[in-house]
Amino acid sequence: MKFALLGTDEESLPLALAAVEAGHEIVWSGDDAAARSGRELPWLCAEDLAGQWEALLDHRTCSAVIVGRGDIAPAVRAEQVIQLVKNGVAVLTTYPLVESVLSYYEIDMVRCESNAVLHHFNPLVQQHALIEEIAHWVSEGHPELGRVEQISWHRPLVDRTREQALWHFARDVELLGDVAGRLNRLGAHGSPDEEATYAGLSVQLLGKSKIPVRWEVGPKEQGAWPRMVLVAANGMLSWELNDTAETLQIELNQAGKSKIQSVVAVDVFATAIDRFVSAVELREAGRSTWPAALHAMELTDTIEISLRRGRMIDVHDQQLTEQMAFKGTMSALGCGLLMVLPPVLIAAGWFAEKAGLPFANYWAHALLALLAVFLAFQLLPRLLLNPTASEQEERGD
Repeated sequence: MKFALLGTDEESLPLALAAVEAGHEIVWSGDDAAARSGRELPWLCAEDLAGQWEALLDHRTCSAVIVGRGDIAPAVRAEQVIQLVKNGVAVLTTYPLVESVLSYYEIDMVRCESNAVLHHFNPLVQQHALIEEIAHWVSEGHPELGRVEQISWHRPLVDRTREQALWHFARDVELLGDVAGRLNRLGAHGSPDEEATYAGLSVQLLGKSKIPVRWEVGPKEQGAWPRMVLVAANGMLSWELNDTAETLQIELNQAGKSKIQSVVAVDVFATAIDRFVSAVELREAGRSTWPAALHAMELTDTIEISLRRGRMIDVHDQQLTEQMAFKGTMSALGCGLLMVLPPVLIAAGWFAEKAGLPFANYWAHALLALLAVFLAFQLLPRLLLNPTASEQEERGD
């Protein structure tokens, strides 16, 4: 398969290398920091083609595109992904690619319309067999430890800024959702000191399993690694990973005794490439992972809302569609009309009456006519869009 690499970061470059090792070819490279540094790569990169990225919209250029953050503005990168997906180009992005959840909504809306294959790479969720096993323990109980009562995740960071905390939360919460079931309630807690809020951020989550989930950030000390702990009726299970999402160990603690469970090593980059290539070759748009990325970003975006309101927030499943975008636009216009038209027409009627103009007796009729025209526009989606699709969107299907 022919790949293009648009934008490099600490994960898009290893993905491209994994693609080459799997027998695929990198035929195009743009915004490639590794190439600019003079690093030897198994593909031609004498010229940075970032300024000619529109060539990727032509399916003859490549079969799929690996997209990283690169050096350009996030809004520009998001628009490039939108255009690629709109043209049906298969895309594999690093994650989180951008911070704005609105960009994820827009990309998802285009994905639904074009049926393009769109995957995101989160190294934490690539160990599918292990995650499925742990999720089974959460739902059915561990064979030795019994029923799982609580799940916690500790994320040690050297730089505990807002940006770093939210970036890691977006990745971690997708894994937590895979283990605990879809999460839809979030409560964030932090220090009253604004600078320290994210340095000691703690997030409580609830979801499908009704098992409480806690995520917290802490200082990066020697020997401290990201760690998930399942607290069960008869002990605890600890899953420790390194910074590249490779499992270091799984430890069972029961009655004061600990036991290390053997784990099969997984190449997260090769696994992601294999699953992506399979989806592209089979043209399985339904296997796109973008909805999971969108939901994780929705939860991430809710943290600041929860901090501001000081309570748990329900995160409802949403999907930005043409129907919803039209309704949002018309609602905004309706509010504007109600704020502007009545006072303007009342003032015009008053001046007309003072000036003895005939309009003075008809300003109310004009207001009603304008509002009636506006309300008539609400029927446009049903007249112009597919009625069946509109009904499905309203039901949330």
